[in-house]
Amino acid sequence: MSMRYTGPNADYPVYCCRSDRDQQGSALCQEVRALAVDALVERMLLDALVPDQIEIALAAAGQLEQESRQLERQWALRVERARYEAARARRQYDAVEPENRLVARSLERAWEEKLRVVETVEQQHARWRAQEPLLIGPAERAGLQALGENLPRIWNAATTSAADRKRILRFVIREVVLDQKRTRGQVWLRIVWQTGATSEHHVQRRVHTYRNYIDIDRLRRRIVE
Repeated sequence: MSMRYTGPNADYPVYCCRSDRDQQGSALCQEVRALAVDALVERMLLDALVPDQIEIALAAAGQLEQESRQLERQWALRVERARYEAARARRQYDAVEPENRLVARSLERAWEEKLRVVETVEQQHARWRAQEPLLIGPAERAGLQALGENLPRIWNAATTSAADRKRILRFVIREVVLDQKRTRGQVWLRIVWQTGATSEHHVQRRVHTYRNYIDIDRLRRRIVE
C-alpha cells in the first residue's frame, strides 16, 4: 500500500491499494485510515522492546544461534562430501585409457553428474544461509538492552523526527500487511518482524454504513430490547 493525504488541509493520512486501478483501470482496491493502524504498530513495537522482552528475545536468539551453527556444520559436511565425490569421479575419468572410449564417456557423464550435485548443494546452502537470522554479537546485545531502557523516551522526544521513528521501525519490523475486507468493521494486520516471526492484530474502524458495522447483530438485539 501507498500513502495519500485527505481532509480539508490534506493532512489526514490514508493507506491505499492502487493495484486494481493501475492494472485494470478499476476503482481503488481499498483504503485504510492510517492513524489507528500506526498507533497499534507503535504500541506493539514499544511493547516488544521493553527490557524484559528483549532479554527473552536475546535468550531465544542464543538458542537459534546454536541450532544455526549445528545446521551450518551439517551443510558444510554435505558440501564437502559432494565435492569429494566430484573430485573422485574426475580422478576416475583421468585414469581411464584414451582408447577405451565407452568407459571414458561413461565416466565423463558420471563426473558431470557429480558436478551438478555440487552446484545444487552449494545453491541450497546459499539459500539456507540467506534465510537464516543474523547472529547477534556482544555489541549488538548491549545496544539492544540499552535501546530497551531508553526507547520510550527516545520515541516520544520532541527531537525525534518521523524519519528517525521509521528507521527504528525498520530495524525491528520487516513489513505490515493490511486488509480491511477480511473482517467486517475491522482492519486486519499482520506484522512481520525482522526475526521472521509474525503476529496478527485487529483494529476497529469507523464505518459509514450498518452493513460494515463490526457487531450489527448485537446492535439489532439491543434496538429490539
